[in-house]
Amino acid sequence: ALFKKLQPNSGGYQHIDAQGYPILINYRNSQSIAPKITIKDVLLGDFDPELVKNKIVLIGNTAASSNDFSFTPYSFAQLNLLKSKMSGVEIHAQATSQIISAVLNDQKLFWYWDESTEILWIFSWSIVSGGIAWHIRRPLILLLIIFLALGVLIAISYGIFIKMGWIPVAAPILGIFMTSGVVIVYKIQESWQQQNMVMKLLGQQTSPEIAQALWQERSYLINSGILPPKTVTATILFTDLKNFSTISEKKTSEALMNWLNEYLSAMTDIVINHHGIVNKFTGDGVIAVFGIPVPRTSVEEIAIDAQNAVNCALAMGQHLSQLNQKWQEQNSPELKMRVGIYTGTVTVGSLGGKNRLEYGVIGDSVNIASRLESFDKERHPGICRVLIAQETLEYLDKRFSVEPWGDLNLKGKKIPVNVYLVTGKNYF
Repeated sequence: ALFKKLQPNSGGYQHIDAQGYPILINYRNSQSIAPKITIKDVLLGDFDPELVKNKIVLIGNTAASSNDFSFTPYSFAQLNLLKSKMSGVEIHAQATSQIISAVLNDQKLFWYWDESTEILWIFSWSIVSGGIAWHIRRPLILLLIIFLALGVLIAISYGIFIKMGWIPVAAPILGIFMTSGVVIVYKIQESWQQQNMVMKLLGQQTSPEIAQALWQERSYLINSGILPPKTVTATILFTDLKNFSTISEKKTSEALMNWLNEYLSAMTDIVINHHGIVNKFTGDGVIAVFGIPVPRTSVEEIAIDAQNAVNCALAMGQHLSQLNQKWQEQNSPELKMRVGIYTGTVTVGSLGGKNRLEYGVIGDSVNIASRLESFDKERHPGICRVLIAQETLEYLDKRFSVEPWGDLNLKGKKIPVNVYLVTGKNYF
């Protein structure tokens, strides 16, 4: 029989005193494994000589007052502290019994891995747990899988222990928690960075529904710290105030800023309430987009965006009438608004670099919406003039009253854009 010498880091040990030739002991039980004869019985001859004839005799002190006691694998099962330790001579008896059984009866000895195998074992569990934490997004499922992995680890270790193998258990458990924790912290930090980037791009100009949908699609939208360009079908809304330059000349810079903020804040709220995004302000104008950032996948969704945009424009006109009443009381002139709406394909994504990002919307549809807003400026019936193109009208499902306005000829385009004036909603 070959007894493998314990090393300082063998099995579950860490930096033990491995001088001499220490070996692992397979304890038979928590009680004494050999008959005991006291020194008194020896002196008085009060014992059976057959007990020691041709036997290995170990002499030692088992008195409770001595310090020659040590903990064993059975110690933690004992409630009595005195009984939880085993005397040194009894431990030697356990070792002697193991040596004899191994030599005479070929009893299996405890085995353990070398240091490189243990490192591979611990590293493997750490990598597996890290991979699980990386791919599982739901916290409850992740927690369940981690505890399942711990159960598998303990079951494997116990099965190996039954086969006389002693492998690290605490270290891989610690590795599972540490690796999973590092990955989770990294994902939380990455999530915060993504959220900050998204909010930097879109600002606070999104409805709660769009913000929630955007956040659910963040892995789809975000690529290497930017929003990748994407071609989608959306409805673009441009607004502008009539004679703003003339009015602004009559106000101080501070008064003009306060006046503009009141107007733009109101228009922004209306856009958000109609499930749109304010892409940017153009002085006294607003550019809003309906149908981004989450791409629409059906005609019904595109139609809803177009209807939301027209409803938004009409709501802007109604609110402008209320603002005019307030401003007239402050001796400010009445304002009128022009709105252009067009539905078509646009390319959306981030513009600029990581240090300065802007959510961009570009394409012919944006240019046409801008041209609709400024088309035939002098014709301005009512407080709010809303012009739409045939491409938007097709999605309105006769929900709005419209009148033909004329044809808009665009530079570089052979076919003119059919333009319509929205006069109100149809209630039926």
